[in-house]
Amino acid sequence: MAQLVAGDGSAPARRPHRVLGVSYGYHDSSACLVIDGKVVAAAAEERFTRQKHDANFPTYAIEYALGVAKLRPDELDQVVFHEDPHVKFARVLTTVLAPFPASRLEFVNSLKAWLGRKLWSLNQLSSRLDVDPSKIGYLSHHFSHAVQAFMGSGFDESAILIVDAVGDWACSAMYSGAWRDGKPVVERVVEVAFPNSLGLVYSAFTAYLGFTPNDSECSTMALGGFGRPIHADKVREIVRALEDDSYEVDQRYFNFANFYKGAFTQRFVDVFGPPRHFRDKLPFACFGEPGEISDDMQRFADVAASVQLVLEERVLGLARQLHAKVPSKNLCFAGGVSLNCVANYELMTRSPFERLFIPPDPGDGGTSVGVALYASALAGHGAPSEMPYGPYVGAEFDETDDVAMLDHLDPKHVLQYLKRGLERPTSGARLKHRRFDDEASLADAVADRLASGQIVGWYRGRAELGPRALGNRSILIRPDDTALATRLSRHVKDRAAFRPYAFSITAEDAPRAVELTPDQARMNRWMQVAVPVRADARERLVSAVHVDGSTRVQICHVDENPGYHALLTALGERLGLAAVLNTSFYASGYPIVQTPAEALGMFARTDMDCLVLNGTLVWKEP
Repeated sequence: MAQLVAGDGSAPARRPHRVLGVSYGYHDSSACLVIDGKVVAAAAEERFTRQKHDANFPTYAIEYALGVAKLRPDELDQVVFHEDPHVKFARVLTTVLAPFPASRLEFVNSLKAWLGRKLWSLNQLSSRLDVDPSKIGYLSHHFSHAVQAFMGSGFDESAILIVDAVGDWACSAMYSGAWRDGKPVVERVVEVAFPNSLGLVYSAFTAYLGFTPNDSECSTMALGGFGRPIHADKVREIVRALEDDSYEVDQRYFNFANFYKGAFTQRFVDVFGPPRHFRDKLPFACFGEPGEISDDMQRFADVAASVQLVLEERVLGLARQLHAKVPSKNLCFAGGVSLNCVANYELMTRSPFERLFIPPDPGDGGTSVGVALYASALAGHGAPSEMPYGPYVGAEFDETDDVAMLDHLDPKHVLQYLKRGLERPTSGARLKHRRFDDEASLADAVADRLASGQIVGWYRGRAELGPRALGNRSILIRPDDTALATRLSRHVKDRAAFRPYAFSITAEDAPRAVELTPDQARMNRWMQVAVPVRADARERLVSAVHVDGSTRVQICHVDENPGYHALLTALGERLGLAAVLNTSFYASGYPIVQTPAEALGMFARTDMDCLVLNGTLVWKEP
């Protein structure tokens, strides 16, 4: 690489090394810019297009990432794609040809998608970015997940476990990771090949239970909290444990090779009974009185509990197998299944490993970060202690113009767009605002409103990377008021009563609320593990605790998010515990809000009481 010579005759100035990581083609497209081993910007395409799980070429995410550093594409040193399109095409083609002609619809549609677009992903990157093809590289899909898990962990060495639906050929994979001579060395240990997929099994059960696969697996996990795992032996027969702690999936129960026939077969229905229609409302509730629970509804909860238990057992089996081959104290975990926070708790507390690291976005949307960090490290930039990154690497926007618009709004126009079911008088019409110049004053003002029972939108700074809001794109309420949480679910979020909320708490107060060791607490900053809530704290956190006594806690450290930490501290002075119910700032069916205008739109039309836009407080005045 050419060096730039400093003008004063001093030592040559080194040109920054710039890598763009890109993920797209299946779901959760994203882009990440890494300069000299540091994540400069990363975002999912869905935040810009407002299309949830957007799989398209990440035009806007790339534009954002390059814009943060004021770079042109031709100034990049390398562009890295998150999978090998040729190997993946071979797997898809083999899979759809095996049952041909029964799979002719799957065959035709797969070929249209792959020959029309997906097979040429690397060419598309080169042409759309106008970057020389020699700068375009790629990693296999599960290897991308492996470096995604390892590069930001801060570990010098670690075992790495990847469990998801399917990538190239693998469905689960194990790796070892270590830094040697200043470079990361990630080596494959074992792979479990398609179609033996824990992720696809869980998605098939998700479809059976009336939810949307590849989107609503969290609903399956939540529903399991109301059930008994009485069907676990049936699930164990379908997902059989092997002697080496691996597993094998009986394909007679699924249509993994031909999803046009449905995710599960008639044999599956014969074992578990008729599936739930998505319009049939589930009667379970995390708090308050549940509806009438029929035998069928209880059956669905029991099935959910059963597949959840077996998933945990199989993931623990993989962890034992991995530890026998890579006897490290550290485990890095990624892939779609690592979003299952109940299984993650079992992995954290019952596996042979002492420390567990899961990146902020462990699914496909985060692979762009991993491949960019890995390429940067191979080029000699970065070290284990320098590469860890936080979730706050998304886009930020100035709210000044949006707030100025409020003074010119006609209140009658605001009322026309109210959410269905809201009473016009209770919503207010005129939007007032006030600017705060310091963090402490803003935190005090918002803490007063939270303590008085208001629903607060909290939009500040850079967006979080990943599917969970962590205090920059959040909706907040006090965590001890179930009536307020019901209002939040019905008139703001459109959230099913059986799905639990979570809470954020300061690192200082966390030991008073959750049962975690100090080492475990440091690994629970991003709502990735369902942890037990202390019995003596549950009453003060009742709205954010699931029926099984757990929650997805965000332990907030002052160095990671000082503004949010200040709010939690101020609320703690009023309520006695520095915790707040925190749910992502989005309407049902949409991604998390991206711009101040989107936040204002949702605030104005729903039953939220006030909204923080960076340093500005907006409220409704009847």
